[in-house]
Amino acid sequence: MKLNLVSKKVLVTAYFHEQGSVLKGDAEGFCDGFEVEIQLEGNERTEVLTQLVALARQMCFTEKALKNPTPVHVKQTLNGVTSEL
Repeated sequence: MKLNLVSKKVLVTAYFHEQGSVLKGDAEGFCDGFEVEIQLEGNERTEVLTQLVALARQMCFTEKALKNPTPVHVKQTLNGVTSEL
C-alpha cells in the first residue's frame, strides 16, 4: 500500500517471570503476555489506516508464532558432538 504516513510507532511491552532455583536445577522462565500499541498519523482516512493495521497483523510472523502452536527444533553442539533436543 502506498500511503502518506507522517508518523508511525509500534510500542511493545513484554511480561515475563521466573521461578525455581538455578542451584536446584528447577529454574524456569515464563512469558506472561505482550501488549502492542500501534500509533499511526497520516493524511489518510481512518478506515484506510485501520485496513493497514489489519493487513500488517495478518502478515506478522511474530504474532502468528506467539498465538499459534509453532514447532521449535533445538540442536546443540557440545565439545564437537551435535545432538537434537
